[in-house]
Amino acid sequence: MNPYYPEDVNAENEKSLQTLVRAIRLSQGEFSLILVRCNYAELRDRIIQRLREKSPVQIKEITLTASAKTLYSTILAELENENPSALVVFGLESVTEINKVLTSSKYVREEFRKNFTFPMLLWVNDRVVQKLNRLATDFANWATRIEFTLTKDELVHFLHQKTDEIFANDTNLNPKTYYELETARKNLQNCGQVLESVVEASLEFVIGLNYYLHNQIDSALEHYQSSLNFWQKSHHLERQGILLLHITLAYYRNVEQNPLENELYWQESRSYLQQCLDIFEKGHPDLVVKHISKLGKILRGFNAWEKLNNLARQALKLHQNSEGVPQQIAQDYGFLAEAALGQLRWSEAKQLATKALQILADVANFQPNSQGLYLFILATAEQRLGQIGEAISNLEIAIAIQESHEQYEPKLYISILDNLRSLYFEQGKYLEAFQIKQQKIQIEHKYGFRAFAGVNSLNSQQKIINVIPFFENQETIITSTINIPGREEDVKRLIKKISSTEHKLIVIHGQSGVGKSSLLLTGLIPTLQQQTIDGRDTLPILLRVYTDWIGMLRQSLTEAFEEVKGNKLSGNVDSIDIILKQMRKNADSNLLTVLIFDQFEEFFFVYQSSKKRQILYDFLHSCLNISYVKVILSLQEDYLHYLLEWERLPNTSVINNDILTIRNRYYLANFSIHDAKVVIQTLTKKSHFFLENILIDELVKDLASETGEVRPIELQIVGTQLQTDQIRTLQQYHLFGKKKKLFQRFLEELLRDCGCENERTAKLILYLLINSNDPRHIKTYIELKEHLSLDLDQLDLVLGILVKSGLVSLLPKSGIR
Repeated sequence: MNPYYPEDVNAENEKSLQTLVRAIRLSQGEFSLILVRCNYAELRDRIIQRLREKSPVQIKEITLTASAKTLYSTILAELENENPSALVVFGLESVTEINKVLTSSKYVREEFRKNFTFPMLLWVNDRVVQKLNRLATDFANWATRIEFTLTKDELVHFLHQKTDEIFANDTNLNPKTYYELETARKNLQNCGQVLESVVEASLEFVIGLNYYLHNQIDSALEHYQSSLNFWQKSHHLERQGILLLHITLAYYRNVEQNPLENELYWQESRSYLQQCLDIFEKGHPDLVVKHISKLGKILRGFNAWEKLNNLARQALKLHQNSEGVPQQIAQDYGFLAEAALGQLRWSEAKQLATKALQILADVANFQPNSQGLYLFILATAEQRLGQIGEAISNLEIAIAIQESHEQYEPKLYISILDNLRSLYFEQGKYLEAFQIKQQKIQIEHKYGFRAFAGVNSLNSQQKIINVIPFFENQETIITSTINIPGREEDVKRLIKKISSTEHKLIVIHGQSGVGKSSLLLTGLIPTLQQQTIDGRDTLPILLRVYTDWIGMLRQSLTEAFEEVKGNKLSGNVDSIDIILKQMRKNADSNLLTVLIFDQFEEFFFVYQSSKKRQILYDFLHSCLNISYVKVILSLQEDYLHYLLEWERLPNTSVINNDILTIRNRYYLANFSIHDAKVVIQTLTKKSHFFLENILIDELVKDLASETGEVRPIELQIVGTQLQTDQIRTLQQYHLFGKKKKLFQRFLEELLRDCGCENERTAKLILYLLINSNDPRHIKTYIELKEHLSLDLDQLDLVLGILVKSGLVSLLPKSGIR
């Protein structure tokens, strides 16, 4: 930070405004880049208003979204062929992938000059300027630079105002606000201004809160305590109470993160919570109203039902007396219902949850997960009262609500799924119960509660929104993550191939169970969605079902385009010719289209006639001849030779008439012993399912005993059973019978999922599908029917569960293996 600070800031700002107006006027009809440097949103809004008044031309304004991946193509799409007299671009400081956005600008620098014949004002803060200078030097060197700042008195006022608002919970501490506060403090320090003790203590709280939001709990506690010490000496009870609440939240988070050491954290959290409640209830009942949601969630976590009941009744009385908003009153009834449920008062819990739902029904805007929670409480009470039909109905409604909001309350979603699975199973709806179980496993793995996912294809892991701070409407700070332990290098190598002009076609191949689909779904596709290649947005289009491949491709193309570009395709993409036309249009719109055909071996089972297969071959040939289109085929290596049929067709010169050349192929191997250990350590750390190192060593040794490598699917199955049986030590592993026994227990659980009356049938089907000489043994449905004198409904049920488990594959028009 430059220590220089102007004597008369207002005069300097006025001079900068005049320079900006002149630069806009002189740049009409040609491209010019103007970097407007301003660190404060409030000042920016003031300057923009004055600029609108003084500008000689109409100025168009656009704001980048956090998900923007390029600067040039995003602006191009926003303009929609409009050619404004001047353009202001806001939001660069909020872009998640800011480094990639800035880096991509240097690759298309000339495109700005060629296509934008107007002055472009990029509104930036100091951090963005530093990144721009480092990552896109040539682009930044084009710019005229103009700066605006606040006076010293305005900086002091800003620190007072914002910290007071954050203490009062009237302003959320998002990254932009925190950056502005940090910058204001540094600006004042650099010009020799000494901050008041009150401001310093408030900033200590804000710094602690920022650490908390980034999950750095120990650092958060250190700054919270520093702030608390000041307010205790000042006898400021309100701020003491707020600090005590936040310290409680921090210790509560430590309980979740350190399950093996949670007793100490439980005690600390309870102690600080009680101090907080004492202050709130005696001296500041209004703070009970303001912070009831945070307090209630902590008390729920402690199973402190009596305290929750008392707190909720106090909050309800205050809300009703002050004519609180209906959503707050519904929340109070919700907490009362939870307390009643925890105290086994089923009828009262049902009545209170119904009341909460009735209140929400008259509210225009409310958080849907609140409705999901009240439905869950209602269904649980109904289940206990023997009202099973009503309970199932309410759980099904709750799931429909939570599905589109799972990232806010995944634990609630998991609980709802678990209860519904249990009720389905008790009702003999085994297939429905198994589907819910699979869904539950996916959600648990997706949000880091489960280390291993069995034979399920892995999904990209997501970060939970709102669960860290427990603040309503809090902006999430930690974004979704790409998680593919052990496959990071494979993703990097595939991205390099896609980025190269030498590789139009990539054939990914490997053994069954090696994790090809997981690599695509969890690693490659999410990476491509966040990637720019040579300044182009990347459009990955996934196809996994081939019974109607043209229809599925149309659907996938439409959805992918809308996700990447933020708007719908113009017109219907309802034929091969139109799909090809759209991909040519993509190339002209600064897009790189990547067509991905997963489980491509299924295509050959669906279309057994070479004449029907040729339609797809011709389509792929056309794709390979379009600029900025790449094709990826992923299939089991047993079926590689099927691709030779395509090679025999004419006009494959674009890939040198050699589809299976080593240049086109990418082999996905099993894990090495070292990689397998790293995978286990990574997955268990993220889910806090900690294993002894000596257990990991022996487990990997057992899994690699036959080939010296570890099959990913076997690692997932054994890991799933370790977590199911809570095996964390080597002694427990030996006690449970090691690898072979864990596989056996995994299969036994799958058989139980079929229902006790169907277990024998499931065993027989698996026996008929196992052949020691052919591990990929195939049986037709008719053959299974002839071997087993069964009711067809029973056969279909068991086959449905076995196929959905992933251990058995259904091959269309061929058979079952």
